[in-house]
Amino acid sequence: MHGSLVGLPEKIDSARVHELRQQLTDLWQLTMGRSPGGLEADLELSRKWFDPVAQGERLRRELSALPTVPKGASELASPWTYHVGENKWLVTPEGRCVLDLLEALPIAPIHLISDDLLVPYDRLLGRTYQRWGRHRLESVVGLLRGSDKPLQIPAAAVVIALLVNRCTSEERALVRFAAGPARDVVDGAFFAPVKAFHETLVPKQVSARAHPRLISGWMLYEARRRLGDGLVLTDARRPRDGRVWIRPDQIDVIIGRLARDLMRGHRVRATPETLGRAFDALVDALRLELPKLAGYGLVHERPPETRRLRQRLIDSLSDGDLNGS
Repeated sequence: MHGSLVGLPEKIDSARVHELRQQLTDLWQLTMGRSPGGLEADLELSRKWFDPVAQGERLRRELSALPTVPKGASELASPWTYHVGENKWLVTPEGRCVLDLLEALPIAPIHLISDDLLVPYDRLLGRTYQRWGRHRLESVVGLLRGSDKPLQIPAAAVVIALLVNRCTSEERALVRFAAGPARDVVDGAFFAPVKAFHETLVPKQVSARAHPRLISGWMLYEARRRLGDGLVLTDARRPRDGRVWIRPDQIDVIIGRLARDLMRGHRVRATPETLGRAFDALVDALRLELPKLAGYGLVHERPPETRRLRQRLIDSLSDGDLNGS
């Protein structure tokens, strides 16, 4: 009817209005853990279920924990509810709009549901789904443009450590061991210089968790989100090991982004002097770990290139400062 997203019939009697209101209210309270509130705020709450980029692992966990609904609630028609399992239903954004509309109807034996009543809800639903659908794209574009939040310092240090060790081709990629003693050795050897950089640049800040991993740590994945396909990650799944490297044609772009991100958005913003000290600490720590990496053929650092990289980072930072970036 009407071609509306809301899905109400043209006529509805007062008994059905009361029944629908009670069922939708009860189901909302059961699944959301609270009474219905403001419509737009409740739509944002329902995003946890209906966001197109919601994490599958979280959804599986939370949907499994949903309480079963009382008998009769499952009789609510689509599109007002969504069946997610045996005796488990969710109120959809359309259902929450229907509840709002029904609550606003005056007392009358019969209600005519006109287009004038439906159009505001259709527009609200359209805007809501459009915003949810574009959120992921806008987030990625913001990260790539640098208009979103900058890399956290440990993630920036990961990228610098890869550059220092010349992990800038598939042949010189750092191996992400899926399991075994090699994983612990390489992970420890790689993240020691990352920690040294972080603690030198921000000495009073608590470092990342004690045993970060190349196969599961947040730092690499944050760097990937910020740098896009400039940082290549291949999966590490038993029995296959993964790899990580920086595309050589993206090195200049990545150095510029590192410099900009280290200057903005952090409580302690890097200066050429502090970046130089942190870079030196990273290099010193990496060189201490090189014997461990050498056992796996993962040593690619060359002192002359390391010195040139240091200067390029500092020059990029200085240029950005002068240009007011």
